[in-house]
Amino acid sequence: MVLLVAAGAFFSGGACTSFREAFTYRSPQQQQRQQQRQQNKTVNPKAQKFYYDQGLQLYSKESYKEAKEAFETVVDNGPNTTLGLKAQENITKIDQILKTLEDIESK
Repeated sequence: MVLLVAAGAFFSGGACTSFREAFTYRSPQQQQRQQQRQQNKTVNPKAQKFYYDQGLQLYSKESYKEAKEAFETVVDNGPNTTLGLKAQENITKIDQILKTLEDIESK
């Protein structure tokens, strides 16, 4: 059962970076420490600002998919920073807009 779950995480594009990592058991404490290490990566504030501004420009041009990608880059570079949190809010808004547009087009 554990093997199937790990294989699913690996092959579905989960957070695993290698085949070996997909099949390595980690306790909840180990998983939490790994997540903290990933969150404590050095943040490049200039890069975050660049992608955040790019996301805003694309959003204002109604290029929602591209704006979402820019905001996702901001989050990837620092999810717990001020810009990272704002970008997450913007991603949520864009997802709602894209769903609404999809619903309109399907009618």
